[in-house]
Amino acid sequence: MKTFWDELKVERKVFDQRTIFAIFKLMNKKVLKSVESLVKEGKESLVCFAKDWEGNPIALKIYRTLHCDFKRMWKYLISDPRFERIKKDRFAIVFTWAKREYKNLKKAYEKNVNCPKPFFVYENILGMEFIGKGDEPAPLLLNVELKNPKKTYEEVVENLKKLTQAKLVHSDLSPYNILYFEEKPVFIDFSQAVNNLHPLAKEFLERDCKNINDFFRKLNVEVDEELAKKLWEVLE
Repeated sequence: MKTFWDELKVERKVFDQRTIFAIFKLMNKKVLKSVESLVKEGKESLVCFAKDWEGNPIALKIYRTLHCDFKRMWKYLISDPRFERIKKDRFAIVFTWAKREYKNLKKAYEKNVNCPKPFFVYENILGMEFIGKGDEPAPLLLNVELKNPKKTYEEVVENLKKLTQAKLVHSDLSPYNILYFEEKPVFIDFSQAVNNLHPLAKEFLERDCKNINDFFRKLNVEVDEELAKKLWEVLE
């Protein structure tokens, strides 16, 4: 029976040649054992269910090197004080973008934000904790019928508070970027997260809070209308 990895090597419809070489390199280094299945495919990246060298389940987030919005990525990177010296080169941009998400995840995880634990980053490949059971990913918050929406809202707000303590703003937070696993919200997709020194940090924070409040308000939860203001006081 042809495996998912066999299809990748033979048909090469999902990964470009350079990414396949990078995956082989991780296997040769005994970091990665196998790539099992495709979990999610987007315009700029895809997520695969994989196994590390010991056979433990992990998620691989792989940024495309051929079909990304490089101009948008570059603008985000040069406005971030941590990466303002990035070269305007396609591979440099994508590799730095992956490294950026790794660093953002690491900072968030170290502040006990409920998010995937990052394991490694290599070129355009980010290895992290797989959130789900077996090879099935956890559902998006958007698609879950919550038993206690008020409690979940409070947990999301608590994660936001921890994120501000890490001096980070998610910048793209919504029910589409929160998984629901073991009755807890899990923040994902940190590639666009910025630190408190970013010129648009306050605007991004206000947008994140609005997205969350709008979602839970529809579930008849009494939301904190001053949430963005309170969080910004911690960030400043």
